Amino acid sequence: MNLFSSITEESFDYLIRDYGFSEPVDTDGRWKTTFLYANEQLEIEIELNYQDMDTFIYLRSLDHNSEEQSTRMQLEEVLNIEPVKSNGDQTTIEQFEKGIVNKAALLKKNLNQIINKKEKIFS
Repeated sequence: MNLFSSITEESFDYLIRDYGFSEPVDTDGRWKTTFLYANEQLEIEIELNYQDMDTFIYLRSLDHNSEEQSTRMQLEEVLNIEPVKSNGDQTTIEQFEKGIVNKAALLKKNLNQIINKKEKIFS
């Protein structure tokens, strides 16, 4: 496990502890690592994009009564705010780490509201 993966798992640990999400399923790719958390209501995918040196959070509503999957939405789209972008290859390791922590805090601050308005957000 690399440093960024460790920071990600520590920063998003509240999903498991406070919201009953599963342990993340991590997938390493050439340019990114993803962590997929799921509970009965939502899937949350954390993407560490090493090419852009940025962190992305995607959410998808889970409806076990429907055969169709809902659309995957970026956290900032759900919150209707402008995404904070990295400086690409000019991003320092410290800035990348801080970006992971900041995205975790943004999700944590808004997760109850997202869960409570899930049907409206993903319809």
